[in-house]
Amino acid sequence: MQNNRNQYVALDGKLNVTGNSINYYRTKKGLSAQQLSDKLIMLGLDIHRQSIFAIESGKRSLTDYELCVIAEILDTTPNELLKSFIEIVRNDLK
Repeated sequence: MQNNRNQYVALDGKLNVTGNSINYYRTKKGLSAQQLSDKLIMLGLDIHRQSIFAIESGKRSLTDYELCVIAEILDTTPNELLKSFIEIVRNDLK
């Protein structure tokens, strides 16, 4: 494992590592950002359309419970949304 405090420079300053995956699964499921937002609001998570775009572009962080609910709506798992980052971490641990 590298002993470098900035080892995840590939994140390029993004505030989350799941944005691209969320966008992929959202569009694969045929949901607009507004539709995803509506489903989240119905479940008690106040995440509006603009926040969905901010999450997907890495400009907004999200909590673990937000990630779990989004994964459930998108018919996937939090681990699947984190898959690419998990691979980076595993490679760094080798």
